[in-house]
Amino acid sequence: MRRRDMIKSAGALGLVSIAGCQSSLMAAPRATGLGEAGLEQAFLYGYPLYEIARTGQNRAAQPGLNRMGHRAVLADASMRAITAPNNDTIYSSAQLELSGGPVEVNAPTDFRRYFNITFMDAFTDNFAAIGTGPTKGLGGRFWIAGPDWAGAAPAGVTVLTSSTNDVWMLGRIVVEGPDDLVAAKALQAQITIKPTGDKPPRPFAVKATSAEDAENFLAVVNEMLSRSPGDKGHLARRGLYLDVGISGVMEAKPPEQMIAAWRAYLPKGLAILREAFQFRHLISDGWSYQERGVGAFAASDKVRAAIALGGLAALPENEAMYFHSLFEPNSTEVLTGTRRYVWRVPRGGVPVDAFWSLTMYQPEHDGRYFFTENPISRYSIGDRTDGLVRNPDGSIDILIQRDKPDGAMAANWLPAPAGPLRLALRAYLPKAELRERRWKIPALKRA
Repeated sequence: MRRRDMIKSAGALGLVSIAGCQSSLMAAPRATGLGEAGLEQAFLYGYPLYEIARTGQNRAAQPGLNRMGHRAVLADASMRAITAPNNDTIYSSAQLELSGGPVEVNAPTDFRRYFNITFMDAFTDNFAAIGTGPTKGLGGRFWIAGPDWAGAAPAGVTVLTSSTNDVWMLGRIVVEGPDDLVAAKALQAQITIKPTGDKPPRPFAVKATSAEDAENFLAVVNEMLSRSPGDKGHLARRGLYLDVGISGVMEAKPPEQMIAAWRAYLPKGLAILREAFQFRHLISDGWSYQERGVGAFAASDKVRAAIALGGLAALPENEAMYFHSLFEPNSTEVLTGTRRYVWRVPRGGVPVDAFWSLTMYQPEHDGRYFFTENPISRYSIGDRTDGLVRNPDGSIDILIQRDKPDGAMAANWLPAPAGPLRLALRAYLPKAELRERRWKIPALKRA
């Protein structure tokens, strides 16, 4: 039985809202002066806003704000817009700007194929979703509304409210293989959006250029805060960082002393995020298990910012879980394509209700991760990969190496780059034993 015939029983009908937008001021210290501690608090708070602006500005340019863009091909090594892309799904993406009123999203109904349409606020939190898991495959009409909208929607429309006016809508539709792409695209074409009002969306005023540029970082973060009224969600804390230049007020130019402090701090802050994204304290058998709360309002600022750097648009773990491997088991030696590894998946595979995949990335110097070119254009391998050779006990040996294996085992090859590598295991609609960390990811072994 194909995986997509099994997922129609997954999820909980009507579970649309993922993370509530709280309006109470969260317990956090006020940043005073220009000391490193205060800069760090403000940086962790503001960095997700910067990344949403950086990536959102690309969508604002093409296809435009409040307009749908479909990527109807699977990602390959040429895709550099989003860190750590996946090769499992095709994407539908829209940068929504809600100050002029709600945007209507029409979503299809499909009980066989895995799909997910998620909505992220400007802090990268997934606050609502439609799809196989959250709505049991049911679609419909949805209005995505900003924090100060107080109107009424027509009958039959579900209103999903964001704490910020800037929202990233990202749809994922699984593709079972090359022959399945046409059918997946047909479902994708049914995802549409349209504004409900006549007011044009507000463009971005400050171009995000480099997070290491102090003036640019402050200007972008302050603009992002200024675009949303009220104190819902994380906006409740924007008054804590006035002393270090994060206020939500657009200023001509911050004082030189402040710029100098940020200029000295930002490389340190980015280094903190690169290290945090490795989740070293959660490593078991060489695999980094994710912190609880990824993709949701409950995550700490540090986790949220680290995910914005290394895994932007991560889903909450009731929808998907992510496991990373950068180091050999019980070692500080990095994984590298100069060696050969075997990853044995036990009989039954990874415990999921949808599908799983193992993806290969090449680390970049700035902490982001992308696919690397290889002779067979294979960037991931998983339970939907045709022709995998199984062991007599039903387990599967995935061969991770630079050179193509000989013989039939070439079907189990995940090509590696020449140097350091990073592996990512994605598990969609993970079962309870995986969410509760009772099922352990098998360790890699040198071949």
